[in-house]
Amino acid sequence: MRRITKTHQPNEVRQWREANRETNHSYRDLLGTAAHRALKSKLLEEQGWLCAYTGRLIDNGSSHVEHIKPQCECVDWEDVEYRNVVACFPVDGGDVSYGYGAPVKASWWDEPRFVSPLSTDCERRFRFSWSGHVYPNPGDHEAAAETITALQLDADSLRKLRKARIDGFFGFGSKTRSRPLSIADAKRALANIEYRDTSGKLQEFCFVLRQLLPKYIEQGGG
Repeated sequence: MRRITKTHQPNEVRQWREANRETNHSYRDLLGTAAHRALKSKLLEEQGWLCAYTGRLIDNGSSHVEHIKPQCECVDWEDVEYRNVVACFPVDGGDVSYGYGAPVKASWWDEPRFVSPLSTDCERRFRFSWSGHVYPNPGDHEAAAETITALQLDADSLRKLRKARIDGFFGFGSKTRSRPLSIADAKRALANIEYRDTSGKLQEFCFVLRQLLPKYIEQGGG
C-alpha cells in the first residue's frame, strides 16, 4: 500500500457542496454530475493512477470511487468528504470475482484495526517478499494483519501479479532482459522510484519495489 497525500478537493466538488449546503445531499446525488467526473479524475491523478489498496495500475475504465469509511457508516456529509474517498480497482465496486481489494472489504469497518492509505506509516506496516507475499510489519501488528485479511491483499491472484512485476523489474527468469538488473541501475531505480511518466503515472507496485530494491543492492544483485 502506498501512502496517499491528499491535496484539495476539485473546485467542482466544492461548488456542488456549496450549492447544496441547505440539504444534506449524499454521494448518490453526486453521481453522474460534472463534479463527480472531476472527483474521479483528481483521485486518479493524485494517486499516480494506482489503486489505493492494491497498487495495481488503474484508469477511469477500471476503477471506482471507494469510500474508506463505508457509505453505510457515514453521517452528515461524510460520504462526499474528499478525505474519505480514493480510487480503487475494479470499475464495479461490488465485483468480488477478483477475490481481493475494495469489493471484498465491502461494508467492513473497524477504524483502529484498519491501516488506511492516508496514514503516514501505511507503507511501513506491510512487508513484501520476493515471492509477492505480503505480511504485517512487525509480524504482530494487529491492524496490518486485519487490513490484509479485510482486503485479501495476499490473495493468490494478487500475489502472482506482484511476483510477475518483481520478476520483470529485476530480470529474474526474464526472456526480455539478457541479465538481471545491475546494481548501478538498481540504485538509479531506487532514487527515482516515485518518478511519474508523462501521463502522471507511477510504476505499478512501486511501493513493493521500494522495499525490495535496498535488499537487492545490499545482496549485490540477483
